[in-house]
Amino acid sequence: MAITFGMPSLGHTMEKGKIIEWLKQEGDAVAKGEPLVVIETDKVITEVESPVDGVVLKIAVAAEEERPIGSPLVLLGSAGEQLSEADIQQLLGDDTAAASAAPPVPAPVPTPAAPPRAAAAGERVKISPIARKLCDELGIDPATVPGTGPGGRITREDVEKAVQAAPAPAAAERVKISPVARKLCEEMGVDPASVTGTGPGGRITRDDVLKAAEAAKAAPVPAAASAAAGSTVPLRGIRGRVAERMFQSWNTIPRVTEVMLVDMNATVSFRQAMLAQWEQQYGVRISLNDLITKAVAEALRRHPRLNATLVDQEVHLHENVNVGVAVNLDEGLIVPVIADADRKDLGQIARESRELAEKARAVPMRLSPDEVNNGTFTITNLGTTGIDLFTPIINPPQVAILGVGMVQRRPVVVGDALAIRPSVYLCLVFDHRAVDGVPAAYFLQELQRLLEKPQEFAL
Repeated sequence: MAITFGMPSLGHTMEKGKIIEWLKQEGDAVAKGEPLVVIETDKVITEVESPVDGVVLKIAVAAEEERPIGSPLVLLGSAGEQLSEADIQQLLGDDTAAASAAPPVPAPVPTPAAPPRAAAAGERVKISPIARKLCDELGIDPATVPGTGPGGRITREDVEKAVQAAPAPAAAERVKISPVARKLCEEMGVDPASVTGTGPGGRITRDDVLKAAEAAKAAPVPAAASAAAGSTVPLRGIRGRVAERMFQSWNTIPRVTEVMLVDMNATVSFRQAMLAQWEQQYGVRISLNDLITKAVAEALRRHPRLNATLVDQEVHLHENVNVGVAVNLDEGLIVPVIADADRKDLGQIARESRELAEKARAVPMRLSPDEVNNGTFTITNLGTTGIDLFTPIINPPQVAILGVGMVQRRPVVVGDALAIRPSVYLCLVFDHRAVDGVPAAYFLQELQRLLEKPQEFAL
């Protein structure tokens, strides 16, 4: 018996979704749990699985079209089942069915599987839209990729296999850098590989790092981060949803901003001393942002008024500390969530942070709905761009967000003397309906105390 499969709800903020690609066509057999369609929501692009075993009888919504949650997308039935136009209209609704009425769909006829092959010279390449986008992103000629989809169509998995089969590039030359310069790179968030060394044999010196940091501040925005002059950027998909949510946040939330300059000398020094041990212990390089994320999670556990959401005039204080870490994409910001961050060690936070960022930047995006939902607090870090201080916009329904600036050497008062130490501006923006100024200040004080005594949370 035929069933209607509608637009699924893939997150509590989702209102509608866009069809990116149908992975099965009319007449194709599909198994329960097998990927059926690729859908873009306000936060992710994800594959949605078939809820049943059966056959695709009728696709009601074409690629690139949007539909609200629950709107009929496809009819699934059993092998050999046929539907009249009246049946289709009844199951999909008159408006949906009328858009693409078609004769009954016969059961699929099994055909012997042919080995995958690349397209011959002059032959038109059959490739899915999502696989073509991935080829463009990776610089791969689709004609060199054997397709395993229906009729030799190239799928996303085919492109990924082609990439994995390609020979790995030669290892980069080891960077020559002085110990003082390397430490300064860590403090200022400068990648040593991006610095031109002027010392003996091209060795990077302290002055080289300082010049590179100043040049980064003065450099123009990379072309990939901004649209070309004269072009238009439609507010749809992720970009559109970001626009809607930020407009909503700005116009409905009475926000207050508190700023604190934190001495990072202890955290920077502790990280430098522990780096080799952590790499051996966790198998991943711990960054300053990982340490800040862990400290934030600890501070939230001790100050739950900030680990909250406001829904329907009720402030919900959450037991789980789910920290969202904002990732910048050309399409807009996406906030993957590290669940239960306060219960995880530095290694787990570092690995998850990198894995989530890689999934967010992949083409197509690989984040699942579970990896972007249920956040209770957000961190957004612009330190690598050279920004000292900024006031981020709250990510509703959360009640607070922390903006982290650049960790760099600044004059700070130590006792009765002036010293030059790595420091960072922490900017907490919070919803005054849910949190008052004093509890917010206590949270910042706790975060400052932890970052000045990293042994308390990092071991």
